[in-house]
Amino acid sequence: MVGYGGRVMLWINPWSFTGFVTQMICITGCPVFFTAAIYITLSRAIQFFSPEMSRLPPRAFYWLFISSDIICLVLQSIGGALSSTSSGASETGLHIAMAGLSLQVVVLVVFCAFFADYMIRYIQRQKSRLQPGEKAIATRQRIFFGGLASAITLILIRCCYRVNELSQGYRNSEKITKQGMFIGLEGVLIYLAVVSLLVGNPGFGFQHENKGSSRQGSDSSGKLKEST
Repeated sequence: MVGYGGRVMLWINPWSFTGFVTQMICITGCPVFFTAAIYITLSRAIQFFSPEMSRLPPRAFYWLFISSDIICLVLQSIGGALSSTSSGASETGLHIAMAGLSLQVVVLVVFCAFFADYMIRYIQRQKSRLQPGEKAIATRQRIFFGGLASAITLILIRCCYRVNELSQGYRNSEKITKQGMFIGLEGVLIYLAVVSLLVGNPGFGFQHENKGSSRQGSDSSGKLKEST
């Protein structure tokens, strides 16, 4: 809300550097909170369904990736603050902000790789245990994991756009003034990511449809309760 308040300030006064920096810092950092929710949700899902299929311990997902996102957010904030105090003239501030954005892209790519690896291993294991009439992965879980995958992919694309947008700096930049690109690759993508998380609700996804899966879910649920 604060970030889009900065956009309103720019609508009132297109030359307001305060509004510009406010929207840059706040809007640029907002996906960190969505990615943190995704990290924790996937960690709990792995613990619930099949922790032995993950190459990382479930807890490591949120400790490792949330810590990395905090570092990214701090770098972006420091870079934005330096740019703000210099009215966008600080090359150091720009480079620090770019480092934070670029690191965020790298973190998301690594997370996506672990996510995809887990899903492949989990589905292959489920296929090897199929009983007649059973699915490798139930429809509820398809929607749940599909929602998570869609959300993280959309946020990754959005972060790549922000890196490209800032590549020419804050001043004399053609990319940073393109409103259509901002709406399409920032606002729309984040909106779709939120919708994906709503559709892939964990309360819906942590339920099983077939008997074989129900037994597995009950066992995993018991392990989850014991671990907490």
